[in-house]
Formats: sequence, C-alpha cells, structure tokens
Amino acid sequence: MAERSHHQDSAPRVAFTAALAQLRRRLPDVSDEVLARRASGIALPSGRRIAVNARRLGEWINGRSVPRDFEQVHALVQAVETAAGGSATGQSLQRWRQLWRAAHEQQRAPVRTPPAGKSVAELVVGRPPSDASSLRERPELATAIDDALRDDAVRQVLLTGPGGSGKSQLAAAAFHRARGGGGLFAWVSASSRQSLLAGYARAWRAVSGGALDRPTAAGRAAHPDGYGHDEETQADLLVAWLRTTPQPWLVVLDDADDPADLDGLWPIGEHGRSIVTTRRRDAMVLRPAARVVQVGMFTGPESVDYLRNRLSLDPAAGQGEPPPDAELAGLAAALGHFPLALSQAAAFLIDTGTGVAAYRRLLDDERERLADLFPSSSPADGHDRTVASTWQLAAQRAAALAKPGTAQRLLELVSLLAPVGVPQELLLTGAARARIGADRREALVALRALHRLSLLTHDTATVAMHALVQRAVRESVPDADLPGLARAAADALDEAWAAPDGGLPVAALYDSLLALRRAADEFLWHGGMHPVLRRLGEHLMAVGRTAAARDVLDELLEQARARLGGEHRDAIFVAAQRAQAVGELGDPAAALADLSRLRHDAQRLLGPDHADTLWIRLHEALQPFELGAPAAMHAEMVPLRAHAAAVLGDGHPLTLAARRYVALGQGMSGDAAAARDGFEALAAELARLRGPAHPDTVSTLSDLGRWIGEAGDAELAVQTYQRAVEGLVAVHGPLHHDTLTARHNLAYWRGLAGQPAAAVAEFGVATQDAERALGPRHPTTLTFRTNLAYWTGLADDPAAGMAALAELQTVVEQVFGPTHPRALRTRQLHAQLRHRGGDVAGAVGELTAVLADMRAVQSDDHLRTGEAAQLLASWTATSHDAAASP
Repeated sequence: MAERSHHQDSAPRVAFTAALAQLRRRLPDVSDEVLARRASGIALPSGRRIAVNARRLGEWINGRSVPRDFEQVHALVQAVETAAGGSATGQSLQRWRQLWRAAHEQQRAPVRTPPAGKSVAELVVGRPPSDASSLRERPELATAIDDALRDDAVRQVLLTGPGGSGKSQLAAAAFHRARGGGGLFAWVSASSRQSLLAGYARAWRAVSGGALDRPTAAGRAAHPDGYGHDEETQADLLVAWLRTTPQPWLVVLDDADDPADLDGLWPIGEHGRSIVTTRRRDAMVLRPAARVVQVGMFTGPESVDYLRNRLSLDPAAGQGEPPPDAELAGLAAALGHFPLALSQAAAFLIDTGTGVAAYRRLLDDERERLADLFPSSSPADGHDRTVASTWQLAAQRAAALAKPGTAQRLLELVSLLAPVGVPQELLLTGAARARIGADRREALVALRALHRLSLLTHDTATVAMHALVQRAVRESVPDADLPGLARAAADALDEAWAAPDGGLPVAALYDSLLALRRAADEFLWHGGMHPVLRRLGEHLMAVGRTAAARDVLDELLEQARARLGGEHRDAIFVAAQRAQAVGELGDPAAALADLSRLRHDAQRLLGPDHADTLWIRLHEALQPFELGAPAAMHAEMVPLRAHAAAVLGDGHPLTLAARRYVALGQGMSGDAAAARDGFEALAAELARLRGPAHPDTVSTLSDLGRWIGEAGDAELAVQTYQRAVEGLVAVHGPLHHDTLTARHNLAYWRGLAGQPAAAVAEFGVATQDAERALGPRHPTTLTFRTNLAYWTGLADDPAAGMAALAELQTVVEQVFGPTHPRALRTRQLHAQLRHRGGDVAGAVGELTAVLADMRAVQSDDHLRTGEAAQLLASWTATSHDAAASP
C-alpha cells in the first residue's frame, strides 16, 4: 500500500486516488474487466459478494468518482492481494477504510459559495442531536441528501420513515456538512406547534440581533421589524425574512409529526433550503420543489457492521472473541434491522455479558406486541413488535440489577416527563420514590441500571430518554395504572417545585410539566385540578412571559369550568391568576374589578381564612399600587399580613409576600427608611428559613438595594445590588426576569452614585438583553429603554435623550395607556432633561402639566408625585431668584 503523503491531509480524494492507482499497478497484466470480475467473486467476512463494475473501476482509479460503499474497496483490495499471493490484513483494511471515508466525505460535502464580492457571516441556532451509538454512515442516503441540497430545483429535502430509523442523525450530519459558506443554519424541533414557534422565535431573535448583518447604529436592532412581541410574531418575522433575504440559509425541521403544526410556517425562500424529518409520507408533507428521501431500516451488511463494531468496544463481549458474522446476521434479522433496537440489544449484550445465541433465544421466547407505535394516519411498516421486544427485554435485565420492581416503575415515571433535561433530583423526591418503592440509594441503583441498558441516559445531574422509548413504555402501562402514574409524576413535580432550597432548575420542571400534560392531562383533573397546574401561569409570569401565562390560564380556566364548575375553588383560583396576568399586562383596573369579584366568591365559598382566599386578596390589594395609589395598597396589606400570619404562620410564602408588599407600600408612600428596614428584616428572615442563596432571598436583597438608595446611601445601594446580581445570575442565569431587573437597578444606582458613564454602559447591555429575552414592548424592557434614554441625556447629550424619550412615550402609552404611572414617569424624565438642556421655562411648563396629571391619577403621597412636586418647586424658586437678581 502507498506510503502516507502530504496530499492526504490537504486533499483526501487525491490521496485515495493515488493509493488506488498504486494498488492497481501491482497487476499491470490484468485488465479492468478481469480485475472487476475477481473482485466481484470475493466473499466478504459477512459472506456476501459485492458487484464491482469495470467502468466504475476506471473512474475510481482516474479520480472521477469515489466508491459509494467501502465493501467495494474491500473486495478490490482483497482481489489484488490474493492475485499477488498475499492477503489483506486488518491493519491494511483499516487504513484503506480511513482513506475511503475521508475521500467520500469530501466528495459528498455540499459546496456553498458565498455571494460574489462579499464575505457572509455564519449564524448557527439550535442544537442538532449528538451522534447516536447506532449511527452508520449510510453513504447512499447521505449522497441523496447532499445531491438534493445541491440541486437548484429542490428547496426542501423530506426525510420520511419510521421513528427511530435515523432520520434525525442523517439530517444532523447533512447540517454539519453544509456549514462553512456562511448564512443562517437553524435546527428547530417541530414535534409540536409550540416547539416550532419557540425554535423559530429563537432563530429570529438571533437574526434580528444583527449577527448576519453589517454593523448598525449602536443600540438599534439590525432589522426594522425588531424582535416581535411574542413567539407567534417572531416566527412570522422569520418566515418573512427567509422569503426575502439574499443570504443563504438551511433550516432543519426535526420530528414534524403533525404537518398541520407547520401551517403558515414552512420555510420558503429563493436562497435557502430546508430539511424536514417526519414519520409522515402522505400528501400533507409532499410540497412543491421537495425531494423525498425514504429512510428505512439498516441493510443487512449495515446491521452486521454496526453490531460487530459496537461489540468490539468491549473485550468481554462474546467471551473475548467477536461473535461470528452469521450469529450477528441472525440477531439483526430478528431485530428487523431497526437502528434503535440494534443499539439497545448491543448494550444488553455488553452490560450483561450475555451471548448472542442466548439473547436470540430470550428474544424469541418473550416477544410482546407494542400496540400502535405510529398513529393510524401514518401506519407502521411492521417493525413495532421488534422495538417493543427490545426495550422490554432490556427493562427485564435492568430489573435484575436493582431492587425488584423499582427499575420498571422508574422507567414508567420517566416516560411521562420531558425527553431531555429531567433533573435527577426530581426522580428522587419523596413522591417519586413512593411510586418507585425505593429509598434514595435504591432509586439511584435503578436509575443506573436503566442507563446501563441504554433505556435512558443518566449523566449524574439530568436524565434523558428517547421519545420513541417513552412512547413504547407508556403504551405498556395498564390502563388502570395510568391515573396513579400520572398523579405520581405530578406530585413529584409539585414537590420539586416547592423544595425549600430552590436548587432545581425551574425551566426543566416546566418542560416536564408540559410533557406530562401532553401525555396524561386528563388524569390531572381527577378529584379536582392537580396543584402543580397552578404553577404554569406562576412560572410564565415569573420569567416575564406574561402574555403566554394569560393564554395558558385561559385554557386552564376553560377546562376547570367545564370539568369542575365555575364555583369550584380551582376555577376561582385560575381566574384570579388570569386577572393577575391582565394587571401585569397593563390593565390594573380590569384586574382589580375581576379580583374583587373573585375575592367575594372565595370568601363565600371557601371562607375568609382559606389560603386561596388570602392569595386572591393579596393580588387584589396590589392593583391600587399599579393604579398609582401605594398608600391604599399599604392600608390593605397591613391587616392582610396579620391575618395570614395568624392563619398560615409567619413562614408561609403568602405571609412573607405580604410583608414584602407592606415594605414596598411604605417606601412608595414616602417612608424610604421604613421600607429599607422592612426589606432588611425580610431578607434576614428568608436567609434563615430558606438559605442565603435561595432565589427568594437574593430577590429580596435586590429590593433592599433600592430602598437603601432611596434612604440616601447610593454607594451602599450599589454594593447591595452587586451582591444581588451575583446571586441571581448564579440561581437563574443572566437573562431571567429577576436578574435583568436587578442588573437594571444596579445601573440606575450606579448613576446616582456619581458614575453616569458606567451607568449608561450597563443600561445599554441590560436593555439589549431584555429585548432579546422579553421583547422590545415588554413592560420590563420599556422601563429599561426609558432609563437608558434618560441617563444617556444626563451623561452626555440631553437633546438625544429627549428625542429617545419622546419616541418611547408613544410606545409606553400604547402598552399602558396615557395616564398610567409609567407613562407619567416617562414624561417627567423628559421634562428633567429639558431643564438640564437649558430650557427652564419649557421644563417648568411640561412638569407642571405632568404633576397635574399625577395628582389626578396618583395620590399626593405617591413617591413619584412628591418627587415631581419638590422638583417643580425647586425649579420655580430658582427661576424666581434668577429673575429677581439685578
């Protein structure tokens, strides 16, 4: 064989052709036709013979093409070695395989040429799956995909076939091969309309951030349409951008189970391509300019090659010797050449040391049918029984490695949760362990047993299970057991959510709750609405997705009224949560009216001491604050706090929340020192009850920072906010709503502490992050944008700040209304910049009008009303003094 040359690294196809030509020269007296016949007669280790064409042989040697399958190269090498009196060694064949693979990959890599005369940036959004153990090169399918992506007449490549056949792996490989020429590369889960919208929205936020564009004006979005205010809008903006952009793009829509979910969201555009993976192959997915690539089971040689390579990784498999190819071929045939089934079977053999023949006997003796692996609208192709047999046999073996019954019950529990990112600790809660029938150590043993058998992946912190396996497991659960299983999963989620240390990622719990609702929602309403469903709206509002919270709560409210009746406690509570969302979205008057009515209903039906009644009363009392009457809020909160403490206890979350609002009401009514002291005491109490790193503790620390500053110590306020930001980033990350708010407030107090330039820089970064995380019209983002404009004017250019505030005023009034306290605050800041810019008379007139509106809307004792009155009096006195001076 040829010595390694420097061309091999720089030009794999050249290196392969040179090695093949050198091999051919060893038989100069043999024609291509004779050599091709000899190669075609070579029996490969699998027992197969592969056809080698003389014309193709000439093309390979002359470098015009590369063999599609390595078996052709293997046969050719063996034919030459045999004719020369030798035999191809394993090391020699491995080297030939490396040469062939590199050349083959180079040949089929799509060529992406950036537009002439410009360099195109590359933006990758989404996360393709990692290479699966069952992944094979499958060169014919890969070539078909790449040929379709090169074809100007093709805009979409449709990979269709049964679940678990490797469609996503093929799409991921094509996705990676296509990169390198610039443009957008987006991987989007299309398993539901919601996941599709979320993926599109994420891609749009990245695109509209300017990553693919030339630099734009500082602080402005790269696209005039902006980010959009919700995921639906952002998805629409992405679809429109794909249609019109001159930049190249590739969008992969993975696992498009229901084509109806793609209505209005198909990626279409002159300069891009899409790859869609789906089980469907009917008219709904066959679109113009699409090329269908059928993805089925492995071929016989691919199955045998996979099993041989997989089992060779463990020296004990097959008692130290690789199983004969004939046995592997028999096992592969029994498994139907299904990639997922082959992967699980190989894991069973490696982990247990079971021989192939013994495994075959077990498989033949204990087959069970899996009912309806695919929906009736997309009939299966006869491989469902094999998948069922594989996972059930693996589960039986896992059961032998753990306390009896625990592995199976844990497997069933995981099948109802999110397919990825499930926190390990969720499966170790008291509710989960009660269902599993295990203590903590026994549950961990069961988890590791399932991991060993490849039924799930456990990386010590999180658990993932293939969605196909989840469906198979769920379908095996007896109908009579499903309600109890679903309630146990819901109990575990609720317990994990309420954990006092707050250590579990709430976003992951939310994802699993969504998965549980998709799989078993009806069982969460037996005997009333399960408490964990109350956390849906609560979570969405906590992360700033208030509009999404309102929509979810509308759905839950409809279900509650239909299933339980309008006067059931759950229906009343969900209605109150919805009213809370309406208030946070800018209509506190409507929220107050709804909450007042619901509070009367709760008092009549549940009694004044019921926790739900007190919760509704808490949020009813909050609405006057949003309407500009903090003293009224404070007056309601003081007795509510005492009532809650007497009924629920001092450490109950509702009592602690009432304490927070009592302190807030004191501060907003003008007593900053009392607010500071109240928040300081509350922070200490939360640190004692829940720990200093608990989310509630560090959030209260953020509140404390504000009132330290309002009480006159801006430097200490900055220090306190720095601690709060560090804690919130550690708990939630930098883009959580609470973290963003603390970062904004840190910048605000840094400015008041005499560092306006640093404040503007921090405001700018925080505002960009808020726009990316929440959208440009979210109430929190508007507050950030307002203060960025104001501090820009203070630090450098009052005219620029005034112009930005005037532009924002329109948006603020559209979102909140012209008399909302936030709209009045924006006008006040505009007047302050006008005064700073030297237009004293204009500033006095403007602030006079603002103060009149504040007094009409807010009480005189409102913090901002008093601030504006003092400011106006100061300006007026100064102007009078100036006029009186000679």
